[in-house]
Amino acid sequence: MGDKAHLLLADDNKLVVKVTGAILEQAGYQVDVAWDGIEAAMKAFSLLPDLMILDIEMPKIKGYQVCRLLKEDPSTSWMPIIMLTGREHQSDKFWGEKTGADAYITKGFKPAELLDKIEELMVLPKESLTAKELSRQRKKDVTEDYVIDKITDLLDRKLYETTILNDMASLSGSLQDFKETISSVFSKFGDLFEYYAGSLLFMEEYQQYLYLNKPVSNQVLERLVEETLLAATGYAWEVKDPQIIERHIVNEGKLIEDAPQAKELDLSYVHIPLTSHKQVMAVLVLAGRNTPAFRREAPAILNLVSNELAMILDNARLYEDAKRMAITDGLTRVYNHRFFQELLEKEFKRSNRYKSLFSLVMLDIDFFKRINDTYGHLFGDEILKEMAALFKGCLRNIDILARYGGEEFAILLPETELESATQTAERIRQAVEAHDFAASSGNPVKVTVSQGVTSYPSPGIESRSDILAKADAALYEAKEAGRNCVRVKE
Repeated sequence: MGDKAHLLLADDNKLVVKVTGAILEQAGYQVDVAWDGIEAAMKAFSLLPDLMILDIEMPKIKGYQVCRLLKEDPSTSWMPIIMLTGREHQSDKFWGEKTGADAYITKGFKPAELLDKIEELMVLPKESLTAKELSRQRKKDVTEDYVIDKITDLLDRKLYETTILNDMASLSGSLQDFKETISSVFSKFGDLFEYYAGSLLFMEEYQQYLYLNKPVSNQVLERLVEETLLAATGYAWEVKDPQIIERHIVNEGKLIEDAPQAKELDLSYVHIPLTSHKQVMAVLVLAGRNTPAFRREAPAILNLVSNELAMILDNARLYEDAKRMAITDGLTRVYNHRFFQELLEKEFKRSNRYKSLFSLVMLDIDFFKRINDTYGHLFGDEILKEMAALFKGCLRNIDILARYGGEEFAILLPETELESATQTAERIRQAVEAHDFAASSGNPVKVTVSQGVTSYPSPGIESRSDILAKADAALYEAKEAGRNCVRVKE
C-alpha cells in the first residue's frame, strides 16, 4: 500500500506480539506495541493509529475496558478495534461486541484471516475519516493519570445511566393504569432535571390522546400543545384536529406562569419519539427553562431512556387494554351494554343514598338499516365510530357514554337535572345533523338521531329497569314524532 497504515498491537504475550507483529510488518503496516491496558489506551489517544488489535486479557485494565473507553470518546470512537482472545468462549465474544469491538478473532488464527479483517475494517466511511482528522488536530501528550481519570469518568457515567435505567424500569413492575404510569414517568423526570411542563401525544388506531403533566397557564399550554403537534408531524404522523384530540392532566402542580423565569420566550423544548414494533407510538415533549443545563441534560436523559420508556408505556397500554376490553365496545371504544348497566345501578344507589339526581338519554341512529343496505356495513361501522366521537364532543368528562346495542347508545348524566339533560341531547342532535359523513363515493351523507330523555328522582321510578323503560318510551315517542328530535318523559 502507498502510505503505510499505522496499527497499534496491544498484548502482554511476547510470543504473540513477535509473531503477529511480523505478519503485520510483512504486509506493509507500521506497528506500535502496547504491553498493558493503560499503555494501550495512552498510545491510542496520543498516536491515533488507523486500527487497533487488542487482547482481551491485559494487565492493569482489561481489553474490554480499553475498548469501551476508546469507543465512548469522540476523539477515538472512529478507530476500528479487533479483539484477540486465547479462548473460544461465548462470553468473551459477547463482551467484545457489547463494548463496541468491530471484530473478534481467536488466537491461533491464520495470517490471511487477520489481514483480510484488517483490510475490511480499514475502509472507513467519510464521517469517520473526518472525525479522525479532527482528532489528529487535537493530538496531545497523554499520561497514565489521564487514562485513569477517563476510565473513572466513564464508570461514573455508566453507573449513573444504569441507575436511571433501573429506576425507570421499576415502573414496569407495578401494574397501574396508563394515566398513572405517565404521571409516574413525568415525576421521574422531575427527579433527574428541572423542567416546567411536559406532554405525551399517544396514537391509537381511532384516536389520539394528549397527556399534560401540569396545569400550566393557557398561553403556555397552547404553545406546548403546538410544539407537540409540530414534533409529531416531523415524525410523519397524521395529526388530527387539535379540537378532537382528547386531553388529560396527569399531575397537579403550581401554574407555570407563577415562576418568574417561566415566560414563554424563556422556554426551551426538547422532544423524542417513542417507538414500538418499529413504529412511532408516541411523542414526548418537555418544556424547561432555556438554559444550557436543560438543553444538555434533558435530551441526553430522554435519549437514554427512550427504549425503556416505550416498553413501559406499551406494557401499561396493553394492561389497560386488557381491562378495557371487558367493559368497552370494540368498535366505538365507548362502554359496552353490560358495564353501562353496572354504572347505572351504582348511580341509582348513589342517588338514593345522597339524595342526588341524574338524567338518562337513550339515543338511536335514524334509518340505520337503510344506511347499511345502501352503503354497506363497513360504512355503517364508520358512522358508529364517528357518532361516538361526536357524542363525546358534546359531553362532560363525568358523563358516561355507552353503546347500548346495534345503533342505539345510552348516556348517563350525573348531577344533571332534566332541563340541562334535554339541552345536552339537543346539542347532540344539532351536531349530528350538521355533520357530513363521507361515503366511499366521496359524496357527503346526512344522518340524524332520535333521543329520549328522563331523569331521577321522578314519579314511577323505583329501580334501574324503571328509568331505562321510561327513557326508552321517550325515545319511541321521538321516532313516532318523525325522528331527528328529542322527547322528554318527566
